[in-house]
Amino acid sequence: MSGQTTMERALRLLELLQARRSWGGGELAGRLGVDGRTLRRDVERLRGLGYRIEARRGPDGGYRLSTGSDLPPLVFTPDEALAVAAALASSAASGAAGGGEVALTALAKMEQVMPSAVRRRVRALRSSVALGDTPNAVAGAYPAPLNADVLAVLALACRDAERVHLRVMSTEGADTGRESTLRVEPAALVPRHTRWFLVCRDLDRGWRVLRVDRITRASPAGVRFEPGRVPGGDPVAFVTSRLGAPPRTHTATILIHAPIDQVQAYMGGFATDFTPTTTTSGQAATHWRIADVRLEVLAGGLLWVRWPFEVIDSPELAALLRDRAAAFAHAAAGAGTRPSPALARDL
Repeated sequence: MSGQTTMERALRLLELLQARRSWGGGELAGRLGVDGRTLRRDVERLRGLGYRIEARRGPDGGYRLSTGSDLPPLVFTPDEALAVAAALASSAASGAAGGGEVALTALAKMEQVMPSAVRRRVRALRSSVALGDTPNAVAGAYPAPLNADVLAVLALACRDAERVHLRVMSTEGADTGRESTLRVEPAALVPRHTRWFLVCRDLDRGWRVLRVDRITRASPAGVRFEPGRVPGGDPVAFVTSRLGAPPRTHTATILIHAPIDQVQAYMGGFATDFTPTTTTSGQAATHWRIADVRLEVLAGGLLWVRWPFEVIDSPELAALLRDRAAAFAHAAAGAGTRPSPALARDL
């Protein structure tokens, strides 16, 4: 439910383990917005890279980096490096992982420790990505698969103002195998939700927005062009105008009875739109603004809130929660088990 890729999560886990030597398993999983099984898999993934991570069992169990161990550097293949760069750029656009400033700063730091050939591709990607007020990533959605070579060619073409020849799968391409050949002048790459889009001028059809995951081949044409102005002047707005803003039928404001720093520390990996407030009694609290096309999705997101909370302005959501509360209570009573000590502390 976190909306993070495996690589993003592994980098965040490593950051947390380096920031503090010892973590409780439940607290660490909460920071990452994952369950215990996923946390264990991520720990094993880091161990496979050579990081010595100790696990402690029992009620006070958790994870820590071995005292005095020298941590090996992360080593990426060119395709992996570009995948991480794409993930960070998507995070910058969606507001995840601390927002655009933090994500792009991290991307710039990565460039400094990469081989020159890899650095050229990553730097081109960073310079060609257009960021703006794009809608937040959809919880639980997974990124569309990208061809790293295609993404690298497009990024360099955007940066260098070089025409490219594209092979693009048709809308029904998965079933028919039909492709078309395009000659385009790339302008910008725009991450939006779980997909990447290319804003370009088609030499035959004018300005267009193409889904990058549908581009099967991209070849530099060896011809430079004079960059033109994207209609409206903003690549992000142009993508939004062509695709349309996603409908958000239901909205709600949730009052969480906890200070915003605690809420962001626990939920910031998979949620945004938090603002500080105070209760009528003067206690620090947090407003969380949520929206989706289905009430059930809003209700599901509230399972992540570990503090008392109130639905402020959505009678429909409040009614749904009352209706589902009886079903949840019945299911819990029928399980015939008590929560674990670690879970009980969180409730």
